[in-house]
Amino acid sequence: MIEGAASNIGLYSIVDAARLLKTERRTLARWVQGYTENLKSEVKAYAPVIAGGRDSLLTFGDLIELMYVKGFRERRVELETIRQVSAKYSKQWETEYPFATKRFAIGAREILLQESDEWSECLSGQGFVFADRIAEQLVHTGDLASEWHPLGRDRAVVVDPRRSFGKPIDTNSGTSTYVLYKATEGGDSAESVAWWYGTNVESVLDSREFEISLL
Repeated sequence: MIEGAASNIGLYSIVDAARLLKTERRTLARWVQGYTENLKSEVKAYAPVIAGGRDSLLTFGDLIELMYVKGFRERRVELETIRQVSAKYSKQWETEYPFATKRFAIGAREILLQESDEWSECLSGQGFVFADRIAEQLVHTGDLASEWHPLGRDRAVVVDPRRSFGKPIDTNSGTSTYVLYKATEGGDSAESVAWWYGTNVESVLDSREFEISLL
């Protein structure tokens, strides 16, 4: 996948992205759009955290960037620290999506250990396992992430900007995971849902598991 193609298409609203990343909408909006803070003597403005921050629709590349931002924040890395690293490698690698690159997925630990002491604390012990987990869920075409498999690459759920406008789908039939989930919620068995939508039982159960995880 080349930058400027599907990775750059606006596919997700803030609400969509917040749901997929299991993050509060207001928090995600701050990361994407920046925000202001009223202090006693001034109004302080904070820039977006991700290099390609947008006002409305987010791209698939943005979604992957925000996935890493969430992981860093959960490990108490300051927003400004994340912002600086994002900006640095965005410029150095000439991409709006430094965290979504294959080189970051492969070498994130080594890359960040060269930065400030705050990253060393984040990377200590099991603190960086989340980044390895994200890398295992991604498929890269060229140097950019082109698919996200939220349950793992051996499961039948994929988020692919080239298919169904980047919505989560069953890899086998291309059916929305939400549609398969709602069909089972309506009382139909996984077997009958699989037959109706031209997929298999395992795929239906994967879609159901994924959608329940977003509730």
